[in-house]
Amino acid sequence: MMTMYNPAHAGELVSEWLDGLKEEGQAITVTELADRIKVTRTLLSRIIHGKAPVSADIALRLHDALGISADLLMRVQSKHSLWVESQKQRPEIKPFFISC
Repeated sequence: MMTMYNPAHAGELVSEWLDGLKEEGQAITVTELADRIKVTRTLLSRIIHGKAPVSADIALRLHDALGISADLLMRVQSKHSLWVESQKQRPEIKPFFISC
């Protein structure tokens, strides 16, 4: 049984990154970023608001545009996705081997 809390969605990191740029006087809008990484504004907005996952492709695009670590985005997204799935009803699976 996994003991996790509700980990952050990778979109939160992107949102915080954009907020940080704004505070530094280098504001980038969601529309500008979406155009730059060649995705729809709707998709990027869904990612930032935790409604869509960050894929490896999007993580690499964000890295290219903003310098955010694609590896970090994927690790954060993976933890979040595992937690979300662990909260769902799943069939009982009997293990082949009993771990000690």
